[in-house]
Amino acid sequence: MTTRRRAILGAIILGCGVSVQAALEKATETARPKLKQPLNTLPLRLRDWLGEDEAMDPLVLERTQASEWINRVYERHGQRLKLWINYSETGMNLRHSPEVCLPSGGWNKVEAQCSVMDLDRPSARLPVRLMRLVYSQQDMVQGLGFWYYIFGEGQVERYVRSLPITSRSSHGRTTRGSGLTVEVFCAGETDPKGEALRDFSSALLDALEPLLPDDQAQYHLP
Repeated sequence: MTTRRRAILGAIILGCGVSVQAALEKATETARPKLKQPLNTLPLRLRDWLGEDEAMDPLVLERTQASEWINRVYERHGQRLKLWINYSETGMNLRHSPEVCLPSGGWNKVEAQCSVMDLDRPSARLPVRLMRLVYSQQDMVQGLGFWYYIFGEGQVERYVRSLPITSRSSHGRTTRGSGLTVEVFCAGETDPKGEALRDFSSALLDALEPLLPDDQAQYHLP
């Protein structure tokens, strides 16, 4: 076979490969719904919790890969909770779960104090479940509530995420929809039973729900 024929054959094979890849991507294409309203429209008052925006380290913000975000401190009767919400149209933010970020910062997970928390919200379209996580570092104890949403998730991805062997790690690698994560931080000694977390999360969900796309799936395992 001449050099010219080899070149022509190679070009044909490459063209076929590109066409097949494009067809597969088109077949598995999933919508990435945008928020109904910007995140910064979330009220500073959530029932009797009053919030204040805080600046975010630009380097940290860049690593989160968020399209929109909220970094606030909410206070009630002297008790303070820190709220971190980030939305990504590409879903890339879902790779940055607490189980990835906190240990890299020197925090150790306290398994015995972690638990699943169900919120009693009759008005919610779907039951809301969050994970209450507890981490320690020297003499400090950090509690946080965590849950996340995937919008426009395909049926294949949703099925894979339901499998026990992958549900705890698949969300950052298999999602093709847009995504939003919610983290509520509280010093462990100020909310040992998670009562403030439960109350605040319920108020937050009432205000957050109108901002979210209708095509949504909610998860809690980090």
